[in-house]
Amino acid sequence: MKTKASYVLPLTVLIFLFTIEISFTRSITLNVFLVGSIMVYLVWQRKLAATLMALFLPLIPALATFWSVYVNGSGLTDAWILFSRTFAFAGLGILFLVGIDLEELLLKCEEMGMPKNFVYGILVVVNAVPEILREVSEIEEASLLRGKKLHFWSSLVYVKVIFVAYSFKNRYTEAMYSHGYDEDGTRTHYERLVTPRWSWLAMCLYFVVSHIVWLIQS
Repeated sequence: MKTKASYVLPLTVLIFLFTIEISFTRSITLNVFLVGSIMVYLVWQRKLAATLMALFLPLIPALATFWSVYVNGSGLTDAWILFSRTFAFAGLGILFLVGIDLEELLLKCEEMGMPKNFVYGILVVVNAVPEILREVSEIEEASLLRGKKLHFWSSLVYVKVIFVAYSFKNRYTEAMYSHGYDEDGTRTHYERLVTPRWSWLAMCLYFVVSHIVWLIQS
């Protein structure tokens, strides 16, 4: 059996913990520390588009929140807290989007005991999305040949997408059973995902350091 190092679980846990924490804490320092760390990570991973998205996507909501709280709320401190929190939430979301392989995360959860039927059901949906988008593109092109332009609000598009997805369901089901899938059988793994211990230690260290910085500045 092959093994592969996987870091998605510690990173997912870290993102989840910070998402919960900054929802209930009033710390500008922690928010800024998170945003800075995420920016450094994205630059290190050479994710230029994600870095620019993390910088500019939350800018308008953050400014709107800042102005609303500053003018009608409880003052400048709360305005800065919500301003920085908006960037922190956006950064965590973008980090999850570009830093987490959803398929790898689901397979890791399945190895840890998550029901396999649930995992493979989600994987089927994830892997079918590109095919569904291709079918939608073909539907739009066929409509143009008939002199009709379909917009994203056209109900015909969604009806046809439902039929396409339903046909894919049957095809994927037949493919899985033809490859020996058994809903009640024991799952075997061609490749097992192994999370190195140092990745958990690194996660704990980062969590502790972020709180030390927070306590020093508070």
